[in-house]
Amino acid sequence: MSPYFRVDIAASAVTILVGLLQLAAYAGWVGNGPVDGVGFFIRLAGSVGLIVVLSVAVAIVAAILDRDSRDLDERERQLHFRASGGVSATYAAGLVLLMLSAFRPLSPMQLAHAVIAIFVVGEAVRLAGLAVHMARRV
Repeated sequence: MSPYFRVDIAASAVTILVGLLQLAAYAGWVGNGPVDGVGFFIRLAGSVGLIVVLSVAVAIVAAILDRDSRDLDERERQLHFRASGGVSATYAAGLVLLMLSAFRPLSPMQLAHAVIAIFVVGEAVRLAGLAVHMARRV
């Protein structure tokens, strides 16, 4: 497994965890949810910053540990391509569900967190797709 592949999987896992933390805060399970738009954007900026910082840290550690590593090979490219199909379907289904919410209006905060949930589910589907295709030895 190439370092790129490891970092990609770790970045997806971090994105899922931070997204779930954001959704849990909105639901009131962890801390306090944002009360207004400014609080939401501050929390969202912190979440994105955390994802970037942790992804870069994982990339640095992977580069240090795998100095003589190989490049991304054709099998890993195929795995990414096949797993991205599930993400596309997930995003399309999520957008359809958001469009259906036009008949039952959502508050701006509900809409924003629905989009976050779509991204989290998409990343989870992508990781599951990678696991399935790796097990099939694509």
